[in-house]
Amino acid sequence: MDSREQHKRFRDRHSAAISRLEIAGHVALALVFAYFAWQMTTGTFANWPAHLDTVGIDGRLYYRAAATFVAGGDPWTATTAQTFTNTWPPSGGMIAFNFTGPPPTVLAFVPFVLIPEWAFVPLWLYATVGAALYIVRRLRLPWYWLLFPPLVQGVQVANPQIVCLALLLCASPWLRALAAPMKAYAVIPMVSERQWRALAFLAVGLAISVVACWPLWRQYIGDYSAVQTWLLAVTHGGWSAARDPRLFAITAASLAGLALVDRRAAGWLAVPALWPAAQYFYATFAMPLRSPWLGLGIAVAIHGYDAYGPWCIVAYCVARIAMRVRERLVSRPKNLAALGLVSELRYSPTEPPSGG
Repeated sequence: MDSREQHKRFRDRHSAAISRLEIAGHVALALVFAYFAWQMTTGTFANWPAHLDTVGIDGRLYYRAAATFVAGGDPWTATTAQTFTNTWPPSGGMIAFNFTGPPPTVLAFVPFVLIPEWAFVPLWLYATVGAALYIVRRLRLPWYWLLFPPLVQGVQVANPQIVCLALLLCASPWLRALAAPMKAYAVIPMVSERQWRALAFLAVGLAISVVACWPLWRQYIGDYSAVQTWLLAVTHGGWSAARDPRLFAITAASLAGLALVDRRAAGWLAVPALWPAAQYFYATFAMPLRSPWLGLGIAVAIHGYDAYGPWCIVAYCVARIAMRVRERLVSRPKNLAALGLVSELRYSPTEPPSGG
């Protein structure tokens, strides 16, 4: 009798107890998500309605960068592409949230400049909420994953990261090709998912943008050093392992080992684990792995300076690798899904999700 049959018989004998444990696990994880999601948003809502205009602040910032470019300015200059208010009603005071995206991101938001800023910001916030709902349904996650703290933070500030992830999960290669202009690092999971058609569309669009908008690229190259210096300072080095060479080496080695076991999982985790100056909402790229244990660790690791996030990803990689080695040694396949460690991506890159 192999291990799968033994596992099935064990579940049949203890189905009631296992069902209660699973329900308790879901409830506990939902409560952890809710607690840390509140910790993430309390600064905005604790003194309602003070700081209300920080809701959707990244959407406003990206709009202003595109508007600055359309007006003939430099989107990366601190005096023209930053958010100017931090109170409600708007006071005219200035806070230093500068635009740091590459030229394709500027161009992606240019069409929105046709509508006024006061209309775009709430519309983009609604689009971000819709993208979050789509992500959870697409991955067939329990609905309490809407409280996953990185997702909550991304929705609160209306960062394009959430729309980017939704695009990466959709069935259309044309729409998936739009993910990288939203966030350049989307190319990494696109490669691991072998989305070759979308990458081909992206390459053509990138080449056209360089030729047609060379002055914009030249501005970006000239501003790049100052932009990265500001970004590293404001993120305190970032949530990822990139701020510490030793931690980076350990994390990169762990991901390389995971890639031998599960290439797709390694591709999704590479961005939050290794991308320089990564922000917390980058960890939404861990959602396609559907691992409750990884989700729990990331939820707790809400602060970038404590390095819990990279170490959590390292632990996940080591656990996955160890389970595969043990499986090979004893020649008995284990049910990793039951342990919450497997990255069963319950969506097809080429087909829409089934209902339910």
